[in-house]
Amino acid sequence: MINSSKMNLDRFCHYFCFASLPIIFLPSEYLYLGVVGGGVGIIWGIIKQDKAYIGLGIAIITIYIQIILAFQTANRIEARKSSEEINVSRILKQQEYQTAIITHLNGQQSYAKWQAKEPLVLGGIYQAKLIIRPISSRLNSGNFDKQRWYFSQGVQQISTIKQAKQIGITQTFRNHWLDKVKTQLSSAEMKGILLAISFGERAWMNAQHWRTFQQTGTAHLIAISGLHITLVMGLGFFFTRAIYWIGLRFALLQAVRSSHYIAILVGVFFAFIYSFLAGFSAPTLRALVAIIFVVLCRYYRRHYTPWQYWWRCVSLLILLNPLSLISDSFWLSILAVLGLIIWYQFFPLKKWWWLYYDKITSPILKWIIALFHLQIGILLIFTPVQLFFFQGISFSAFIANILTVPIYSFVIMPIVLFSLISDNILHSWVIADSLINWNMQVLEWLSFAWQDLSYQQQWIIFSIDIAILSALFCIQNFLQKFLWISPLVAMTFLALWFVPPIFLPSQKAKWINFDVGQGLAMAFIYQDNYQSKAIVYDTGAKWRGGSMAKLEILPYLIRNDIDVEAIFISHQDNDHAGGVNDLMQYYPKAKLIVSGEYPNFRQNLDYCLAGKVWQFGHITVKAIYPNRIVQRAKNQDSCVLLVSIGTEKIVLTGDIGIKQERLFSSQLEQATFLQIGHHGSKSSTSQTLLAKIKPQFAFISAGRWNPWGLPNKQVIQRLMNQDVTIFNTAREGMSRVTFYEKKYRIDTARNGWSPWYQAYLGTP
Repeated sequence: MINSSKMNLDRFCHYFCFASLPIIFLPSEYLYLGVVGGGVGIIWGIIKQDKAYIGLGIAIITIYIQIILAFQTANRIEARKSSEEINVSRILKQQEYQTAIITHLNGQQSYAKWQAKEPLVLGGIYQAKLIIRPISSRLNSGNFDKQRWYFSQGVQQISTIKQAKQIGITQTFRNHWLDKVKTQLSSAEMKGILLAISFGERAWMNAQHWRTFQQTGTAHLIAISGLHITLVMGLGFFFTRAIYWIGLRFALLQAVRSSHYIAILVGVFFAFIYSFLAGFSAPTLRALVAIIFVVLCRYYRRHYTPWQYWWRCVSLLILLNPLSLISDSFWLSILAVLGLIIWYQFFPLKKWWWLYYDKITSPILKWIIALFHLQIGILLIFTPVQLFFFQGISFSAFIANILTVPIYSFVIMPIVLFSLISDNILHSWVIADSLINWNMQVLEWLSFAWQDLSYQQQWIIFSIDIAILSALFCIQNFLQKFLWISPLVAMTFLALWFVPPIFLPSQKAKWINFDVGQGLAMAFIYQDNYQSKAIVYDTGAKWRGGSMAKLEILPYLIRNDIDVEAIFISHQDNDHAGGVNDLMQYYPKAKLIVSGEYPNFRQNLDYCLAGKVWQFGHITVKAIYPNRIVQRAKNQDSCVLLVSIGTEKIVLTGDIGIKQERLFSSQLEQATFLQIGHHGSKSSTSQTLLAKIKPQFAFISAGRWNPWGLPNKQVIQRLMNQDVTIFNTAREGMSRVTFYEKKYRIDTARNGWSPWYQAYLGTP
């Protein structure tokens, strides 16, 4: 009789994985709970005399201590200047600007913004002058969290390098090989893609090519991961088996029982070499560890189900690197494998009785059907994962993968491997370059089908997807009489989205303060005929190749299905008006309201002049300043607005100066909220203005470590003297003020309940 209280390996893996999940969301102050939980496991194991529980407790304590140490190391970093020797271990960007991950002599890693004139060389050793700062990034709800990415990459600090002199280079075999291949590919049109699939180096990829892969759902083809490592192992295995078969055929070799294991070992060796070429990046190491684990289990005749293999591999990967829990690539990898396990267990091809698969005699036709079956599975099973991580869907992904995956897997990859091994002896890089060039033309034609989706659209697609899977399950198992469950499933999931808001308090409006670094961008959200609409006040900065509107504002508006009704631009400085073109391009019907001339926008153009009033749902907007329109609006010409939402007043001042504040302060009344002018510069927010409106809350939009040291200490002191509660995007990230009938609520993206990796790290 089996003692159910005893721990077996399956239970160990389940408990360990679930115990590690709080790492994803625990605030830094509560990480110690993981250590306490592990301690409880050890004590329980001692009481029950069960070594497995003791081992589980030790494993849990181990991963939580690693997380605590990673957090404490990053949190101890002080902002300072330094002159030291560094090593460039990884290049991230080589296009519009240069970024890299560098290693210091003490072993710490920095995310480096390379601004030196000296060329950035992979493996280069430099004597550099650095500005070192703690990890920090913008934080807007639902948008990309770069602080989490820093931790997942093992980065402990951020460095800006303005001066550097190369004093040497790390002479590794990989770097030498990479340099040689770069020379061989100097004239190749698809050089960046070839380097990406050969060495995992995406720094040289064309930005447009990367977008094309993303928008067609084929980005996995150029990110060396489990697919590539497994494919290379398979090529090594079948290559060895082919040589062995030829040897037997011509009596050059003798039959041995271990030939199968030899072929597997050669395949693992191929996978190891390919991982080495990819710099043993985290995805390749995860795939390599999983492959070695499975091979060892097979060798020692440990027969597990696919589910057992999955749980064991995931547990091992977490134990080896608990920081992988906050890595998107980790979750994409393990969920992709999980999806395939679910698909082939519950929707196997042999149960698709209507295809008569067993009666097909043509191997090619069977292979094509199996390929379609696989891609249908990826489409249906992986759609929820794609929606969660990418907030959109490519309606051409199925076709793109059908056309592209076989070409990359069975044609391009073997040619690339042959080119690497043979040192391009037959100029095979030219063939690979031509094939990728042709494939890119097909993908570019299919890339139009990418669609960013709102949360509501995502939930609808998710509900339909689950309903299709339930219907397919019924059909393949001869359960057609239960097909009515499929629409019931869809309606149940849809009800989970549409019903709860009915019981929530009714909102009159919401005021969003976006975290756009050193700039300003705000939006007022209101309802009009069941459609969420926005009034935008300023749009953040732009730069060559991008803008804050694209990075931070548009994703939020699209996800929340918000239409922009009007865009107010306080003045025409880049940090306030840089993203106006991108917003107007996406919302061409929006009214543009400005205090300076905008010759490129004649349609729907209005002017911010003192006394004008606009009504948007429950929101009344009144212009307080300026009194005249200028050709190009500067700080002193900022559009100052008084926004009324019920009884609450909000004053928006742009970058207005103290001189102008004295001119219009008498027109203002007491207001609860104040947007601090000019990012907290001492040239704004006078005592006169504060005494007139008597704000309770002040909102400052500034970038951490901006070169002007904003917000100014004098301004902060003025606000503190008035007992004003201050919110600064540099510290709190995005802030939201939700207005109800008789109250309001203030939320910030970074707060006491934020996960440990989102904390306000380090010292100024």
